[in-house]
Amino acid sequence: MSRRANIVIPRQVLLLEIERRCQDANCHARTRVGLTKDEARAYCGFECERCGQFWDDLLTERDVPEWWEELTITDLYTVRENKQAEPEDASEVVKRMSEDFRRARDAGEGEEDSF
Repeated sequence: MSRRANIVIPRQVLLLEIERRCQDANCHARTRVGLTKDEARAYCGFECERCGQFWDDLLTERDVPEWWEELTITDLYTVRENKQAEPEDASEVVKRMSEDFRRARDAGEGEEDSF
């Protein structure tokens, strides 16, 4: 008997679709970008479908009014900063919070949780 290979395709719920225009004066093509929640948190730009040029961009409350509060509460900007390989002028508060988290995590590694 032969074994059948199963193909598994992970599914993610599409949060939104945004429309942007290429900023190149000669192109100005319309590009539609579909984003999941995780992608929306890390979104920092789009690639033009016609010319292939990448343009920096940010989501605004106008793009996702019904999800804006959730995205900002779940660290929309912090996720974006971490994704961009630790910028030189990263927020001092974020750095301190990250260091405190690592210290607390390292201190708790040897302890067992009791319920």
